[in-house]
Amino acid sequence: MVLFRGSVQTACGGASSASGPFYCPGDQKVYMDLDFFDELRTRFGAKGGDYAIAYVIAHEVGHHVQTLLGTSDEVRKLQQKVSDVEGNKLSVCLELQADFYAGLWTHYNQKYLEEGDIEEALSAAQAVGDDAIQKKMQGHVVPDSFTHGTSEQRVKWFGKGFKTGDIKQGDTFATLN
Repeated sequence: MVLFRGSVQTACGGASSASGPFYCPGDQKVYMDLDFFDELRTRFGAKGGDYAIAYVIAHEVGHHVQTLLGTSDEVRKLQQKVSDVEGNKLSVCLELQADFYAGLWTHYNQKYLEEGDIEEALSAAQAVGDDAIQKKMQGHVVPDSFTHGTSEQRVKWFGKGFKTGDIKQGDTFATLN
């Protein structure tokens, strides 16, 4: 994990704080923009708190799991064969699966949870839905441009991972059919 403010160089290229936290498959590292967590609260309206941070880290580690399982490569290959709109839908499925993995991780670490932690995670998931961000940033929502899923979807998939504890329940791609 690499912590940064401002900008950072990665195997995936340069990134600025505008990117927020992300995973780079090229060097298999999670990059955490420390300023993002202030923005999560102040700009996007999440409750904040330590478990909001844990949720974001677990989501990004979920992308590492997808890389190890080959899911990310498969999605990239499929995206090259479809329209931008269909490619965005695949991206949403990938992101929702990372949310599911964050919930799954939380399920298996419940003994460390404190009162309010799940609410912090759900508040963060709600705040970073494409619909919530687009509404705040541009005043309207363009569903065909979504790449991470709606607030409702993000909360749902985190919750499903948390409640079931079953990795087999994380097939977000089945929702495409």
